[in-house]
Amino acid sequence: MNIKLICFDLDQTLIKHSSWKELGLALGISHEKDRELYNEYKSGITTYDEWNNKILKLYLKHQDANKEKINKILSRFEYNKGAKEIIKYLKDKGYILVLISGSIDILVDMVAKDLGIKYKKANNIFIFDEEDRIKEICSFGDDISSKLLYLENFCKMLNIDIKECVCVADGANDIEMFRRTGHGITFSDSKIKNEAWKVINSLSDLKSVF
Repeated sequence: MNIKLICFDLDQTLIKHSSWKELGLALGISHEKDRELYNEYKSGITTYDEWNNKILKLYLKHQDANKEKINKILSRFEYNKGAKEIIKYLKDKGYILVLISGSIDILVDMVAKDLGIKYKKANNIFIFDEEDRIKEICSFGDDISSKLLYLENFCKMLNIDIKECVCVADGANDIEMFRRTGHGITFSDSKIKNEAWKVINSLSDLKSVF
């Protein structure tokens, strides 16, 4: 097995929860409303950008929709058990680590800096106005195609064949990366385990793979 690069998802992979849901709750979006908006997107009623715009409008109704409060909310994330240890282990083994997420750039940057992951990409960027109120959620297409494109771009930049990559992830938006690399790793309770090359119970189990 000639693996050179290991790509990690963020939400519910390295960290415990969905960052979008946690931020939404803090800014007044209920679980029910969040699910309603998601279902509209998945059923094709709204596009990815329209989905983001609806979320943005709901955020703007809340007094905490500013850079300081959003940073504070996102900084409450918790790592999954063994996350820091496995990242150090893999770095010490010489693997190139990449963080690719459908989450928010603020959080992706926080985690990448904390874990010492040099290469990272978030599919959604928060843009703030001159008063630090959020004014736009800039995305680069749907997560599925975008995440694969980001991985392909990292491979080109680093001169690595995509078949020399492993993707550790848990969501439907990771399936195309699993298929292109042929090396998808997910968890035993994941809905995409039938697409995976290997299934693990926890991040610590990666030590038995690498």
